[in-house]
Amino acid sequence: MNSSTKSSIWFSLGLILIIANVAQAEEKSATLDLSKLVIKVCDATATERAKCMDIMRSNPKMLSAKNIVQLSQAILELGVSKGKEGQKFLKELAKKTKSPALEQCAGFDYDGVVGSFKSALGEIKEDPMTANYDAKVASDGPDTCDRGLASENIVNPAVTELNKQIRLLSGIAFAATNFIPNKI
Repeated sequence: MNSSTKSSIWFSLGLILIIANVAQAEEKSATLDLSKLVIKVCDATATERAKCMDIMRSNPKMLSAKNIVQLSQAILELGVSKGKEGQKFLKELAKKTKSPALEQCAGFDYDGVVGSFKSALGEIKEDPMTANYDAKVASDGPDTCDRGLASENIVNPAVTELNKQIRLLSGIAFAATNFIPNKI
């Protein structure tokens, strides 16, 4: 091997190392930017900031998100999951109590919750503004449910807490999707 071939090999290896270091630095920078974004998202939830941070820290998908779209998707997926769990709980409760208000919560109200989170998830890449809107209106279900229960003088701390959690997830999803650029 002549000296010009050796020089070319060393030059190529040097370039590879430089490119690898730049890529690694960009990935660290993106992670730092994402953690700053998580803080901004949770700050946007105002009085629920601590709970928002707890949710973010306890969810592996949120922790491993590489960008705001992946973070928003993880939040919306959690919203769908919690909405379905909540709806199942409400349906069981409605069967036991035969309350029209609980039947309304379990049916129409939580159909809206799950549907809104799913719709936002489906729109996130194509139409972030619509995803943002859908994330926000997911809180309409718990609000309507609470009003229905109040009209029947039903006080159920478990339902109240469920509605609070869904409202919080809706607020977090709204805040997160608000940071997605209109064109991805």
